[in-house]
Amino acid sequence: MKPLFKVFVVSAALLFANADASGATGEPLGDANALHGQHEAKAVFMIDVNDPRKLDHVLNGIEETDTGLVGQHVSPQLVVVIIGPAVAFVTKDRRGIPYMEQSAVAHAQATLGKLAHMGVRLEACGVALKGMDLKPEDVISEVHPVGNGYISAIGYQAQGYALVPVY
Repeated sequence: MKPLFKVFVVSAALLFANADASGATGEPLGDANALHGQHEAKAVFMIDVNDPRKLDHVLNGIEETDTGLVGQHVSPQLVVVIIGPAVAFVTKDRRGIPYMEQSAVAHAQATLGKLAHMGVRLEACGVALKGMDLKPEDVISEVHPVGNGYISAIGYQAQGYALVPVY
């Protein structure tokens, strides 16, 4: 898949994840075909973005996904693994983040708090933290630092989680 097309597909999916899910008749849309016979859905979202607004948008889409699964009587088992430059947005002191992005980072961190409260496991890649000269203790309490985000994603996939990469 070409990179530009990937961006379009992910952007379109996230755009519609936050839209009112109703059809032409006004009836709520559902995912009955995809979820037929399912009682549990396991997914690991690997997020690698460099814009806090995009991070927050993606996190809101994950919140909608969790809520949508519960509303369709499917138990969500969701994990978010934050890798790359996005780890800077999950730090306590937000060191190095421009003033104009502080509000977006605060909003993304509030959304992370909601996701943690909903039972979504949140992880930050230790390799990315080290690369940005950040320490695990710099990470907000809702997010769990892990040694390597790729290894984490691989491990969750081995446990049956579907990988949802977001770049």
